[in-house]
Amino acid sequence: ASDRASPPFCHTGRSCGGLLPPSVSRMAEAASLLEKYSSGTGSGEGLTSAEFRQTILKFKPDWEKYDATKAQASHLKLVEAEVPALKNKMIIQGDLQILKAAMDALTIPEEKPVQWILTLLYDMLREDSSCFSVFEEGLKQQIGFYKPLLSVLERQKVDQYIADKAAWLLSAVIGNVPRFFSEQDVKAVVTALHRSDPACSDLGILEAIVNILKSDSFRVAVWTMPEVSGRISAVSPQTSTPPYLYKCIFALWMLSFEPEGAVYFKEEEIIKKIRDVLTASRTEKVVRLSLTVLRNFLTHKVFAEHVVELGVLEVVQQLEFEKWRDAELYDDIRDMAQQISAQVQEMSNFDRYERELKEGQLKWGFIHSSKFWAENVLKFEQNDFRALKMLASLLHSEDTTTLAVACHDIGEFVSMHPLGKKMISNLQVKERVMELMGSVDPALREVRREALLCCQKVMLNKWQDMDNIPK
Repeated sequence: ASDRASPPFCHTGRSCGGLLPPSVSRMAEAASLLEKYSSGTGSGEGLTSAEFRQTILKFKPDWEKYDATKAQASHLKLVEAEVPALKNKMIIQGDLQILKAAMDALTIPEEKPVQWILTLLYDMLREDSSCFSVFEEGLKQQIGFYKPLLSVLERQKVDQYIADKAAWLLSAVIGNVPRFFSEQDVKAVVTALHRSDPACSDLGILEAIVNILKSDSFRVAVWTMPEVSGRISAVSPQTSTPPYLYKCIFALWMLSFEPEGAVYFKEEEIIKKIRDVLTASRTEKVVRLSLTVLRNFLTHKVFAEHVVELGVLEVVQQLEFEKWRDAELYDDIRDMAQQISAQVQEMSNFDRYERELKEGQLKWGFIHSSKFWAENVLKFEQNDFRALKMLASLLHSEDTTTLAVACHDIGEFVSMHPLGKKMISNLQVKERVMELMGSVDPALREVRREALLCCQKVMLNKWQDMDNIPK
């Protein structure tokens, strides 16, 4: 839909961030990277992620001393830490053997040189997304990234920082240049991330999943893996850290761009989760992205119905009374409230109920709720009770859900309309409802339940009528 919020990727799947101007100082670059690391898990006891990164980059690898890299030490010495990404990009473009040497370096038994090379590559890609073209060129030249990085994730004992960065690097390359990888490759990565003794941190696993979901080539296949959908669904809005919560919502954002019906969703569960996030979280970027996900999902009919039925409107409206630093967030909140209000109006529309009757198939939803009936019951008098007659005829449907919903709605009409019992009697509906109530067909279990509730409402009204007889 044209009003959907667009993902920050070009048609190739690559992030569309521009190049940093040459005039950007090293201080600004360092500040940018500090921000990126500030939400990470870190790996040094007593150190923040940013401080731990600094200790890694202070280390100067002597590539000639390691068996895995001594033959290619001259190549690895060409790249430097804490220089603009564009500089390293140009160096690697001129000598793709550097990438092969970097992958060979991953087999070094010592942690520090492995941490150093992974951090350099990670920083380069995070700072300037155009650097993915270097990896793309490397893949064209048959330089292998997949096996060396996957082997890191599959090692029995591996430093968590190394595992997180290897997972991010591999998944980011897959997400940005997916044509060099198969669905089997991707599933093997996800399986390695979720091994019984995970090498990665929880956030590291989630970041890798999100990177892969950025590629529409693998989005559906990855989401259908139980460990992926289960991880996203299990997030606790009340106890999860803001970075973890943000990545979970980011994953749903990626999925929200898939055409309706292309991905199997537990729609009600997802909308409940987003509602709970908006209730519990006051982190601005989490709230903003949650609103964006809702906007996209409102174009999906089933999602839109759950948004209305689960009271998301009230939660969104409440956000306007919070104090936000970003003034534009208030506009986003008001816009979202207006869109949900429009959905509420459409779903409480009596015309929509009549359209469903004409289609001859009823299904549970907002227009079969007590709230809908309380607001619309008198409209059933229109056109000589046409809608009620159509509803009564559906008691002979062959669809079990239609039968159950029809029994439910007739019960609502009887209990809420002043002439409910009389009209039902005129249409000889009670006999058919009692027939359904007495069915022994196992497939009609839900129908029997709704028929019983309907009969109870009819009988309740009878006793109420008797109470009104003068004594």
